[in-house]
Amino acid sequence: MEGPLTLADAPVLLALFHTYDQRFFGEPLMDSDDLLSDLQSPEFDLAADSFAYRTSAGQLVAAGFLARNRIEAQFAEGWEDSELRERLVDFGEGRAAEKEIDFVEQFVAAEDRSGANWLAGRGYALHHTAWILTLDRETPITGRTLAEGYVVRPFAMADAEQLHRVIIEAFGEWDDGPAQSFAVWRAATFDRATADPSAFRVATFRDQVIGGCIVFDSAGEAWVSHLAVDKAHRRRGVAQQLLADAYAAARERGVADAGLSTDTRTGALDLYVRLGMRVKFTLDNWRRSL
Repeated sequence: MEGPLTLADAPVLLALFHTYDQRFFGEPLMDSDDLLSDLQSPEFDLAADSFAYRTSAGQLVAAGFLARNRIEAQFAEGWEDSELRERLVDFGEGRAAEKEIDFVEQFVAAEDRSGANWLAGRGYALHHTAWILTLDRETPITGRTLAEGYVVRPFAMADAEQLHRVIIEAFGEWDDGPAQSFAVWRAATFDRATADPSAFRVATFRDQVIGGCIVFDSAGEAWVSHLAVDKAHRRRGVAQQLLADAYAAARERGVADAGLSTDTRTGALDLYVRLGMRVKFTLDNWRRSL
């Protein structure tokens, strides 16, 4: 049986993601809040942007959806065959074309050579490599003493629109996907079901927001989803101090482990390694122009 996903499918859909994660990473990567953030985004139409395949008994065994320009195609164990995968990806690409999106992308584990070869055969090309890094609980947190005028402090709701501007402009320097509107970004941050905005951090220069760090507690880990500094204020230790302050606060509230993701487009990997973080997992981004 075929049709769109529903929000009631979220737990089973998450298990489909975890089937892939366990195979290539040995542990779940997709978080339930991240999945719900995709499915409940203001720019996501669950009925039009998703495709589900169910057995005659109604069991969800394969699903695909288009989130921004990212195609997901996930399968229950024993159901990943090329014909079904073609149908899921056909759906995602077709929906992207309807929305006049310039390109689509998919992420696969660096060790997933079969998946990479399948994408290459379909016309996708390797675009960039992403890393998931971790800061082990025993690793000291190294901050920076900032120059006069710079302050790192807890986020306040009055900072929201300025912080959105800084993040969107900074990410826009290397991310060529569709920019997130304030409403879409807010839904994925402050309005997230388990978000605690008091864990977020902002950097100011003479009371103007020039940087920020969005952090979520998930599965015993403080996960930084966004770290950005205005271009005019970089190379002054601001990003390092934002990260150090956010992770130190996480340890104070009992969240010992910490993590984030970066990729080859940002040039930030060396910074995180110098801070004592280590690469835990590697994924490749494959793209196809439409």
